[in-house]
Amino acid sequence: MIEGKKEDRRITRTKEALHQALSELVKEKGYSAVTIEEITSRAKMGRTTFYLHYQDKEDLVLESMEDRLAAVIDLITSRPLLVWFRESNGRLMEMIFESVLENKDIFAIICQEPSNKVYDRFRKIINTMSLKMISESPWAQKKVGQLSISIDFVISYFSGAMWSTIVWWANHGFEPNPKEMSKNFSKMFFPGLLRILNVKRLAALIESAVID
Repeated sequence: MIEGKKEDRRITRTKEALHQALSELVKEKGYSAVTIEEITSRAKMGRTTFYLHYQDKEDLVLESMEDRLAAVIDLITSRPLLVWFRESNGRLMEMIFESVLENKDIFAIICQEPSNKVYDRFRKIINTMSLKMISESPWAQKKVGQLSISIDFVISYFSGAMWSTIVWWANHGFEPNPKEMSKNFSKMFFPGLLRILNVKRLAALIESAVID
């Protein structure tokens, strides 16, 4: 047990050093110009160590977001999806904005020089989480089966809208706060989603809740 804790602390320190190195380098020369070799050199470790934990620098950028979203999806799928929408609307969105804010120095630069690789990885994370939420909810599976449009289109629309919102937010100095941004995004997205799922009464309820 003690040995395991030492190992956990070592991994944590390694990841913190890599995140710090990336943040410093991004501020110095911009995101696109930073290489993995420069990150590992700044963190005083080898490339092999980097690849033990990450596939690429996009993986490093979005790590905390993916971990946080995985945790909230586990929470969501432990309860009926209909109940989660009614009682916890917006929390998933809020966690996305909180994760961006925690890494605002990097996101501020990424959003000034849009990176297709970061967006592609972001979209992959959103797709994976969305499909997990659907696959573990019989109610959602039934509703998706009744859709007149492709669920792939819905998820792609959601991830694209979320990314565009993050870019807008970064370009406006990360104001308003994550809670307000979550409300703003929910006003725009969720009522329409629930209506195409033919859950009109819940859509009206959520629309009313996010406006209040």
